[in-house]
Amino acid sequence: MAIRNSMCRLRFIEPEEANESTKEILKKMVLVPNLLCIVANSDASIGLFGYHNNNLDKYKLSAKYREVISLAVSQYNNCPYCIALHTSNAVDSGLLIHQECLEARRMKSSDQKINAILILTREILENQGDVRNEIIENAKNYGFDDGDIIETITTISLITQANYTANLAKPELDSLEPPLLY
Repeated sequence: MAIRNSMCRLRFIEPEEANESTKEILKKMVLVPNLLCIVANSDASIGLFGYHNNNLDKYKLSAKYREVISLAVSQYNNCPYCIALHTSNAVDSGLLIHQECLEARRMKSSDQKINAILILTREILENQGDVRNEIIENAKNYGFDDGDIIETITTISLITQANYTANLAKPELDSLEPPLLY
């Protein structure tokens, strides 16, 4: 059994140690974050992450908005691992700059369209999906349609699963510590 650091509280499965179905899922990924080596303890859960990863191209909601949502949700769920990972991914891929990552974590952006998706995200989180009509209309006024709203909920649910898993398991960070919010 491999454990990347003493803080990790669940079994860490190196990709080469995984069962065959999990190996196939992990092989398709450009980078295997430490969190997925924890999720690999469950064929069903790693299958869900694999399915999601393999279908990113089917999303209408752009990668930029999904990263903004991921950062907001990770901050809401107080998950340093996912904040660091999504900040690194967003900046390294050129989707966001550091300031935009901090704004996403604060759930407030100077970009009105990003702000609309952050307001929707906050409302979904704080009210368990019972979103006021004016929040939905606001998102639609900024060009988000029903499919984008459903994909926002999908992103929230998947990131929440990742946040809870990381908060429970405490895997070693793949990237630098997340910057503090001021």
